[in-house]
Amino acid sequence: MSSGALHTARFVGWLLLGALGTIIVMAIVGLFIGQRPFTVLTGSMSPTIAAGDVVVVKKISPLDAQVGNIVSFTDPGGTGEMITHRVRSIRSRGATVDFQTRGDANNVSERWTVARSGAVGLVTERIPAVGNAFVYLSGRPARLLLIVIPLLLLASLEIWHVWKPRDSAGADRPIDEAA
Repeated sequence: MSSGALHTARFVGWLLLGALGTIIVMAIVGLFIGQRPFTVLTGSMSPTIAAGDVVVVKKISPLDAQVGNIVSFTDPGGTGEMITHRVRSIRSRGATVDFQTRGDANNVSERWTVARSGAVGLVTERIPAVGNAFVYLSGRPARLLLIVIPLLLLASLEIWHVWKPRDSAGADRPIDEAA
């Protein structure tokens, strides 16, 4: 491996490490300020929010939600999945608040209830298409590649270090002087 290729590989490695570090710091800061990112998996909110977008959600009181807000909530059907839809109506009844929501691309609304003292997730930001990478990286083939590729790179760098030309005193010397 030439000196230029080694320099490029190190640069790309540091660049990827920096990007990963930035994502981790942003996620931790978001958790401390009460915001959480979710990847939208379906097109039920298109064109406003597309499948593969990341939405940033802030917990609010159900009494602070308004008709027209886009909110994230746990599927009332019991699947445990997060749903992100637009609020169509809100009705406060005693200790509970009833919501009717619907995806912009859907023809059917869902109804669900939350305790007055509970919380709903208000969508505050949308980051287009970033979630596609997260969905891909969460798959088994991608996770395998995330382990195999760095190991192969490390192995090739170590092999290069062992086999690179040395002068008669054993010191490293540039490749172009080895001939």
